Amino acid sequence: MRAVVCDAYGPFENLTVKSLPDPVPGPGEVAIDVKAAGVSFAQSLTVAGKYQVKPDLPFVPGVEIGGVISAVGDGVSGLEAGARVFAAITYGGFAERALARAVYCRTLPDGMDFAQGTLMVTSYPTAYAALLWKAGLVAGETVLVHGASGAVGLAAVEIAKAKGAEVIATAGTDEKCAVAREHGADLAINYSEGDFLAPVKERTGGRGVDVVIDPVGGEVLARSLRAMGREARLVTVGYASGDIPAPPVNLLLVKNMSIIGLNFGTYMGWSPGDDGGAYLGRLGALHTDLARMFADGCLRPVVSHRFALDDFNPAMQTVLGRQSVGKVVLEP
Repeated sequence: MRAVVCDAYGPFENLTVKSLPDPVPGPGEVAIDVKAAGVSFAQSLTVAGKYQVKPDLPFVPGVEIGGVISAVGDGVSGLEAGARVFAAITYGGFAERALARAVYCRTLPDGMDFAQGTLMVTSYPTAYAALLWKAGLVAGETVLVHGASGAVGLAAVEIAKAKGAEVIATAGTDEKCAVAREHGADLAINYSEGDFLAPVKERTGGRGVDVVIDPVGGEVLARSLRAMGREARLVTVGYASGDIPAPPVNLLLVKNMSIIGLNFGTYMGWSPGDDGGAYLGRLGALHTDLARMFADGCLRPVVSHRFALDDFNPAMQTVLGRQSVGKVVLEP
């Protein structure tokens, strides 16, 4: 098979496409012919050796895949060759074939293509866990979603709206704001034209929002604290700005607010010392609810760019240059 290989930690453009032996599933695993693999900011950090998980070298990047099961290992039940699936894997997705633990492999819902399926691996689950597991979102609350045209942000807009919230979204262009509105945002703010604080305060009658979903970090997080109301919750899910913030925590005390961290990878066995087994029940319920919302038409996963395997570097540059909406994928 052909695969994108990282031989040394460093710039993404240093990766190369090589021929490797086809992987063979072991006990509890399935082999998947990869039809789409998600490209993300986190993968650029992994390749650079700056992510919390550092695979042994050499390795094939890629953790979100959609494809067709080609072989099943011993001890696997409920999955068989020919099944259309999406799967979370530790690495190996930027290839024509990959291995996945069967417990993290799920059947694609009817009407969803392989590329859309990559968003169901981490993007939608991250947004769901942030809103419901961490923030405890209640119908009627107001949610502020930053980076609302990205994979996690757009998923958060849709899920929050489906759960009965009022949604305020921020994005960097008028076109991306329009996409956020098309997917459920009641108000979309173009942050390149001015600060989001005043419009948020005006929309909420000066009260502030109840929940903030922040995949951006930096000054966005600090400004968000001033856009929040009493008892509000901010869930930090990433630092796309490249700046890890040092928030003025006195504001938390003054307004009884909370900042909550979410590393969704922990629930899928991606954190050192935790194989994720304790969370399988919660994950199953999460995916059942997401599948129901998709079937009801509440979720419309967006894939704005699709690249061939050899074009892995332009694919990553599209992500890093913030040129995409929703997901960017490789299609081996």
